[in-house]
Amino acid sequence: MTEKEFDLLYAVHKQKDISQFPSDTVFMCEKNGWIKSGKITDSGYEALAPYKVDNAIIMAAGRSRRCMPLSNYLPKGLFEIKGDTMVERQIKQLHDAGIKQIILVVGYLKEKYYEMAKKYKDLIVIDNTEWQEKNNISSLYAAKDYLKNSYICCSDNWFAHNVYCDYVYDSYYACKYTDEFLDEYCVKSVDSEGYMTSVKKGGEKCWYTIGEAFFSRDFSQKFVDHMVKEYYDPEVKYMLWDDFQIRHIDDLKLKVKGYSDDECKEFDTTEDILQFYPNFKDFIEQFFAEEEIVNSSTRLNYLSNYADTKTYSVVATEQLTGRLHVNENLFKPSPKVMDILRNATYEDVYLYDLTREDELAVEISKQEEISTDHILIHSGSSDVIKTVMSLVLNKGDTVLISSPSWNYYKSIVELKMAKAEYYNIVPDDQEKTYQFDIKELMEKARAAAPRIIIITTPHNPTGAVISAADLEKVIKENPASLVIVDEAYLGFSEQKFDVRHFLAAYSNVVFSRTFSKLYGLAGIRVGYGLCAPMAKQVFRLDVNPFRVNNISRKMAIAALKDSEYYKGLLKDITESRSFFIKEMNSISGVRAFESAANFVFVHFPENTDVQALKDSLAKNGYLVRLWTEGSRLAMRVTLDKKETMEKVVALIKDFMKKGTSDN
Repeated sequence: MTEKEFDLLYAVHKQKDISQFPSDTVFMCEKNGWIKSGKITDSGYEALAPYKVDNAIIMAAGRSRRCMPLSNYLPKGLFEIKGDTMVERQIKQLHDAGIKQIILVVGYLKEKYYEMAKKYKDLIVIDNTEWQEKNNISSLYAAKDYLKNSYICCSDNWFAHNVYCDYVYDSYYACKYTDEFLDEYCVKSVDSEGYMTSVKKGGEKCWYTIGEAFFSRDFSQKFVDHMVKEYYDPEVKYMLWDDFQIRHIDDLKLKVKGYSDDECKEFDTTEDILQFYPNFKDFIEQFFAEEEIVNSSTRLNYLSNYADTKTYSVVATEQLTGRLHVNENLFKPSPKVMDILRNATYEDVYLYDLTREDELAVEISKQEEISTDHILIHSGSSDVIKTVMSLVLNKGDTVLISSPSWNYYKSIVELKMAKAEYYNIVPDDQEKTYQFDIKELMEKARAAAPRIIIITTPHNPTGAVISAADLEKVIKENPASLVIVDEAYLGFSEQKFDVRHFLAAYSNVVFSRTFSKLYGLAGIRVGYGLCAPMAKQVFRLDVNPFRVNNISRKMAIAALKDSEYYKGLLKDITESRSFFIKEMNSISGVRAFESAANFVFVHFPENTDVQALKDSLAKNGYLVRLWTEGSRLAMRVTLDKKETMEKVVALIKDFMKKGTSDN
């Protein structure tokens, strides 16, 4: 069916005048038996069926910080304009267009939407559990099972008239034209069929995207395929779905659907709404009066600088077993640690530790043979890293981070309004291990002049290690950069740096360590940094004046002293790691890389549905973590005891065998 034939059939379907249509189009529709006596036949509706809209997905999970202070208490989609909230206006328009299945994706202040949803019995509400750490691509991921012939809507859109239809011919994105420069997604070019071929941020005398989009079934399938494959790419989490479509613009083709300036409104701020609808101020005042929120003139306006900053968070789970996704030490800590808990006193609980020396720092000092002046005790290595970066970074500074890497680093970079540059961790020539690309790292450092360089060793997620010589090269040849050496996974292999040498020779290095990994004390939050004494004095400005809690520090000391237990634990982990790597590498096309940590990084053949494998493992009680490298979806698996890893291997082999037989 041609687009003109579709337009004619749709006009007849809507009982509109068709006299303006070319006679040859009318003739072809009559010849095909689609219309007769000015009405659509059963054959006509069969021909239209592939274009029938299945549903609409309304994204309403975001924080809308640019609408503070009102958005601190009410999600933007529930702002009332001209008698209806923005979300409800769209729901009513969709219903009027004959679209009954509507999926509302919520996150921030979701309970407000749940209350509203009681009015609409058929409304499907989905929780986007990742709204705080990811951009709106996560809302489409949450609703991916519903993507068919689907409208994609935003909760902050407002349409003067009903723009929705129950049949749509092709995928499109609504656009408006601008003569003046706008910092929006601007269509730079289209092909001969009208599909966008280039979309860039910023432009003038061009169409720019705003309002709803429509995904055809074919488009949706391609979008979901790309999204599932790349969802765990660290860069994807920060993307709008617009960015993701642009990333695959040659495959994900959208046409321009033009609107007049008055037809479609998108409100980024409360000022935008007030300019369009001055009476909105009455809604604001009434809302705050009803909610009895005081001091309305200063309601959290001081947070507006962080309107676009994302919070780092981990995926929540109630599961206590099979947690192979967050790199906890599943071999458990020394029994002597638990003795500390059993023998805790009232004084451990109700008194501050005001002794002259921190006993934990003293014990670390003995074991490392360095002065306590170099030792900064903190509540976990993540807090060491955050303290250091928060005090060192200024707005606009550059931080050099590995790719792939732990996203927590980038979250601090964004919090400090700095910027991240990346160097690569790459497989070696035999693809047995990953290695630091030191040449590229040094080139990037020379070009970017970073304020901070982060070296994670053993590296997360690959398990790679940097040599002492290469580490010294980075520190020595970048004297203007602070080098943070994140050693969270120290102790799972034989490698250990001579920190006394580094701290004596260089002042631009900080080693960050934790008791969460090797020592199995993730739940008590204790870590420490090793640095120059003068640096420690500055870093202490950001540390609580009262020490990490008494019982936690005593447990950490007990762990440090029980070296025999941890020697045995390391032997067990090494055995489990060797077994898992060997078994995974026995599967055709699978590559498990050597690791110096308590996890293993695994590549699968390109035709493997790694997301489906992850889901299959989860159904069997085992959680794992996925990472994206270019077009490849890789898996990181935390090690557990050998008997557990045997079960995991069996499940993976069974999945791979079924996948091979299906092909």
